[in-house]
Amino acid sequence: MRGMLKVAIVDDSPEIQRSFGALLERLPDLSLVGCAEDFAGAVQLIDEQRPDIVVLDVELRGTDRGLDVLRHVTRRHPQMRVVALSNFGWHAMREAFLRAGASAYFDKAIEFAQARDWIALQLPQRSASGASIVADPDV
Repeated sequence: MRGMLKVAIVDDSPEIQRSFGALLERLPDLSLVGCAEDFAGAVQLIDEQRPDIVVLDVELRGTDRGLDVLRHVTRRHPQMRVVALSNFGWHAMREAFLRAGASAYFDKAIEFAQARDWIALQLPQRSASGASIVADPDV
């Protein structure tokens, strides 16, 4: 899996896990390392698999919150990027997640493809020699 971008999905909806996971798995050099639906499952998945990117919903199973998962990531795995993908498109929610350390925030209803595209920009690019070059999304 050398050169592969590892992604985990944390969302309480099996439909979102399947559909967004299927979109991601079509991308070359990307490995979907697992899915979780609550805080405990997310922490276990993240700590064991150490993905490069965590796709995270705002609300999880039961009373669990995505913000708690984000805080775990920023404290324990600061090199990981978190992409919030939620039904809550409110500006205040977006700002709260970005201030707490999320790299990006997308509304599931209208920005599903943009979330996938943002992740695609993180993939290693292949040079003419076949060597991997990591894309910089800020350029």
